[in-house]
Amino acid sequence: MRNKTFFILLFISNLLLSQKKVVEILSASELKAGQTMDHQKLVGKVILKFDDTKLFCDSAEINSTTNDFIAWGKVYINKKNEVKAWGNQLNYDGGKQLGKLTGDVKMKSDGSLLKTDVLYFDENNALVYYLNGANTTTDDAKIYSKKGFYDSKSKYLKLKDSVRVKNPDYYIQSDTLEYSTVSKTSYFLGPTLIQLENEQIYCEDGFYNQSLDIAQFEKNAVFKNDGQILEADSIYFDKTSGIAKAYYSVSMQDTSDNIKVNGEEGYFDQKRNYSYITKKVLFMQGSGGDTLFLTSDTLIATEDTAGNKSFYAYNNVKLFQNEMQGICDSLAYNFKDSLIRLYNDPVMWNGESQITGDTIEILSYDNKLQKLFIKKNGFIVSLTDSTPQRFDQIKGRDLIGYFKDGQMDVMHVIGNGQTIYYAKEEDGRFTGVNKAICSNIKVKFKDGKVERIKFITLPEATFYPLSDFPESEAKLEQFLWRSKNRPKSKKSLSGHY
Repeated sequence: MRNKTFFILLFISNLLLSQKKVVEILSASELKAGQTMDHQKLVGKVILKFDDTKLFCDSAEINSTTNDFIAWGKVYINKKNEVKAWGNQLNYDGGKQLGKLTGDVKMKSDGSLLKTDVLYFDENNALVYYLNGANTTTDDAKIYSKKGFYDSKSKYLKLKDSVRVKNPDYYIQSDTLEYSTVSKTSYFLGPTLIQLENEQIYCEDGFYNQSLDIAQFEKNAVFKNDGQILEADSIYFDKTSGIAKAYYSVSMQDTSDNIKVNGEEGYFDQKRNYSYITKKVLFMQGSGGDTLFLTSDTLIATEDTAGNKSFYAYNNVKLFQNEMQGICDSLAYNFKDSLIRLYNDPVMWNGESQITGDTIEILSYDNKLQKLFIKKNGFIVSLTDSTPQRFDQIKGRDLIGYFKDGQMDVMHVIGNGQTIYYAKEEDGRFTGVNKAICSNIKVKFKDGKVERIKFITLPEATFYPLSDFPESEAKLEQFLWRSKNRPKSKKSLSGHY
């Protein structure tokens, strides 16, 4: 907001607060007796001078003792090379040093024009103000407020009640707007809406420094830009660097991808298309029962020059979706290929199955699981009987799984395959245990559990009657059942609900 926007208040100060106690009469068509011995009444083509300002009017009455005066009828004030003003009547109380310009008031200076009905000035307090609404027009903005106050000592302007500032580059609506002409800083007090070309900002407290091009928006601050919404208790923005920082109750939404991220601190670099949110991070994508929830210590978002977005989550990562849950130390989510990659001791659960490996990749689009890739040390465990605990197990170098309606449907084991499978009759009774080694295996699932196993190459297999199956053979090497770590619901994502 440019300094010249507020020149109109500066010239008011120079005009009305610089009066000397003596008012000089330059001309009048008639000089008449006033209402008292101390009064003089001037009629016709009246010209008065006070300090370096001339006053023109049809009539005036002056008290030579108190220097009170009233001027009326086409009042025109001219402070040479600085300001011009028009009104129907000017009243000045010399004792209290208070003045009031009324009627169709207009004041012009440096290309700025203010229009109002009544303008007050208080010389003792170096204050100029209006209370009934005023419109100010400059070469680059139109300003309106119901009340306006300017302190000429501190050079501080306060606009209050229904404030509107319209500029080709921005539009501001505010309850209270204050401006320091010294620091060139605007202060937003009360509900404020700022509309830029592509951005919209709301706050109830904050400031903007024109010289440094920095701003801080506080109290229910909201920043909207091209489908993205940032909310926080406090948002700091450096326009030159394009860097914004958000603090406390931070929430970022991307409506184009139906994403919302909450946290306590945020950093956003517009030029590099890089941002992160940290502390109690909660990521949400989708709606209703298909929503994917993710928590972590830190979440980083990037976007390349082609507009491809990626997210990276670090430390204590947990996922919850009705059809899938997971934990890991770090995660990458690429929107272009719709892949979610889990790193560093990842575990995924789907139905009754627990899935582990060195790296887990999940193909998901439209918030539906489509495909699963497990690279190195793939291991699937399904609880087939809880009393006693019996587990179907599938192990291999790499695994590729396919989902149907959100549930695991088929799994391919590629290389070094091993299985333990509890065979059942149609009535659900266990008939025995098949333990096998086979390079490549195809596994069919039903209701989240292993339904049947097909060995692609000739296996080394042993079938044990259930009663003869030794306890020492019941677990494949590296077996670890981690059901206690499984997020049971979105509320189980501790610290985020």
